[in-house]
Amino acid sequence: MSLLGYNVENQENRELQSDVHVGALCRVESFDPDRLTVDLQPLSRALSGGVYRTPPPLLRVPVALIRGSGLVIRPCYSAGDVGVVIFMDHDIDRIAEAGQESQPNTERNHSQEDAIFIGAFAPASKPVQGFPKDAMVLGAEGGAYIAISKSGITVNGSLTVTGDVTAGGVSLSGHTHTAPDGETSGPH
Repeated sequence: MSLLGYNVENQENRELQSDVHVGALCRVESFDPDRLTVDLQPLSRALSGGVYRTPPPLLRVPVALIRGSGLVIRPCYSAGDVGVVIFMDHDIDRIAEAGQESQPNTERNHSQEDAIFIGAFAPASKPVQGFPKDAMVLGAEGGAYIAISKSGITVNGSLTVTGDVTAGGVSLSGHTHTAPDGETSGPH
């Protein structure tokens, strides 16, 4: 094989590879909590024509969440958050709409059109701080949190209850106290 043939083949392979997308680190530009989508700006510049260029934004990317058996952990994102986006093997349009097995609309593979934002990423310059280190934590940075560790559950912050609370079989809103001269009314 001639050197020219080798260079042409290498160039063709590089061009094919540049169209295959697997994952990327992106900055959240906006979050739609009703549709659970984000607009993202990829952070790694792409080499195009010998020049590194800022790639175009990824718009209306579905957000992954934890959901099963009717239980949901729904994330919340703000502009400036950094996270990971993955690109699925095949066109996901029909599956994203119906949530069931479907034949792809197109033959595209590893396309930026088939992205899913799977969650935030903590850059070394912005570590997550203020939480117990030996616990799984659900909380707001610099604010309230619930921490679950081997030794127990810690709630840090104000607790707001919108319904009745029952502890030891006693209702907080419907209990009465016994006074020396008889029973009192319920709580007010």
